[in-house]
Amino acid sequence: MKWFDYAAPRSVSEAAGLLASHPGARLLAGGTDLLVQLRAGRKETDYVVDLKRIPELNAIDYDPQRGLTLGAAVPCYRIYGDSAVSRNYPALAEVAALIGGTQIQGRAWKWFSKTARSAPRA
Repeated sequence: MKWFDYAAPRSVSEAAGLLASHPGARLLAGGTDLLVQLRAGRKETDYVVDLKRIPELNAIDYDPQRGLTLGAAVPCYRIYGDSAVSRNYPALAEVAALIGGTQIQGRAWKWFSKTARSAPRA
């Protein structure tokens, strides 16, 4: 795997600035796909921007009127450990608990969200 620089911004505006100054940067939210593809040489980058420390992207919010909002970087263990998710979306909580081991569950929401939407992998 090729060496790359790493940044972990703490705000959306900081992340946007990093992306603007590093056009070839890759985003790391779930990370399971990106890290595997970087190791295999299927993707390359000189810069990785980790989104896990941005509070808005780690938010879980349930409102009875609006439903459930999950940030792009919410790890699986927080999804199945959230009482509102377990109570109102039990299938989601169950599936989140099935994804990988403890290490994967700490980063894997991006993978699950892509799979749940049936979107092609990035």
